[in-house]
Amino acid sequence: MKKTCTLTLLALLLVCLCMVAHAAGPVNTAYIGSITDVNGNAVTTLTDGSTSTTWTQPYAGYGADLTINLYSATVGEIWVRNGHCYSQNYYNHYDRPDVIAVTIWYSANYYTSNSVTYRYRMSDNFRPNTSSASWYNGYQRILLPEQYSNVTRIELTIESAIQGYGYTGATITDIIVASGSHATATPYTRVTATPKPYVQYVTPTPNVQYITPTPTPYVQYITPTPTVRVEYVTPTPTRQVVILTPAPTTPTPTANPVVQPSEGYPSAGVIAELLKTAATRSGPSNDYDEPGSFFSKGVEVNVISKAWDSENGLWWFQIEFSYRGEWMRAYTPENRIDLDPSLVPTENDEGDAREVLYDQRVYFGPGENFRMYKVSMLYKESRAVIYGYEEVNGVLWAQIHYHDYAIGEDRRGWVPAECLSSWPFPW
Repeated sequence: MKKTCTLTLLALLLVCLCMVAHAAGPVNTAYIGSITDVNGNAVTTLTDGSTSTTWTQPYAGYGADLTINLYSATVGEIWVRNGHCYSQNYYNHYDRPDVIAVTIWYSANYYTSNSVTYRYRMSDNFRPNTSSASWYNGYQRILLPEQYSNVTRIELTIESAIQGYGYTGATITDIIVASGSHATATPYTRVTATPKPYVQYVTPTPNVQYITPTPTPYVQYITPTPTVRVEYVTPTPTRQVVILTPAPTTPTPTANPVVQPSEGYPSAGVIAELLKTAATRSGPSNDYDEPGSFFSKGVEVNVISKAWDSENGLWWFQIEFSYRGEWMRAYTPENRIDLDPSLVPTENDEGDAREVLYDQRVYFGPGENFRMYKVSMLYKESRAVIYGYEEVNGVLWAQIHYHDYAIGEDRRGWVPAECLSSWPFPW
């Protein structure tokens, strides 16, 4: 009897050990050398296995948002904690990646590399199950259509995001890479952490596959050096050379074009197509906060105006669009819109500082039919700089620059002009 009990206990212990080992993560996980952001900086929070640390996208659209560096690994699946998974409240507060382009780079031979890109739409149906006591430890499993060998890196590009109420920028908690099994019609259940998480299986969008047999060349945009114009004057047989002053780097002001009301949009503008995902800022430079990244190539937006960014030598377009049933305005760089900048008016680049007369909510555009900044407030006796006015239904709205203390960043937004003083800011 004692021997039987001992054997039973040993068997139970073995089962428990197997369950713990099985719950530790995906089988055959690949060693990740590093994960770097678009600037090449290492992102260690994505490999620490902690739900309390995250990576949040600082800005988008200038290359792969995240690069996973590997050592000739075999890859069949990628596990992503999509959003901030510390708690349900955190998850709802932070933005979550919606569509992610996954590019696999693998060695074809000693001298060449190939790449293949798939697009995935992540699920926003993140929930616990009977094995998961809370929101944390939940992964979504990105299944590749086939296994790839000799993988040297994986690039993740966030093409659109699902906005949380905090408007934080797309957030990821952790990433795991594994060989596993490639996508099948009925993927089998596998636990990946303790406690066992809810696993959402993500499959590629049908008929969307981009294959690039050779690496995409890095494109660097270089501002042309001003050309010195040389005029030859020949009043006499002796040739005289007159060197004229180079044209200024800032575009010469020209008469602003008149834009017509855009059909289907609340404001006058020029309808144009996106050349790529619209990575946006609330104002015309990288110094402003990020409302998010929206849509993809080919989607139409209403272009209202343009503003010159002298630091980076480019135009920013103020665009208008509808997102989840609400109107929004934001700024995106000119290389994202298929439009000649001369077709839209230039904004005033000299701000007019005013005092705030009473607390006022801030909107994404001129009117209460635009989305409201949910965690943003313009406070009485603070300072706001006016960059433009628009009249809507008899109410004058002002576009302002202000510091949002809720997020610790500068923003542009719209408020009724009546909440601002009629005299310049006195301090």
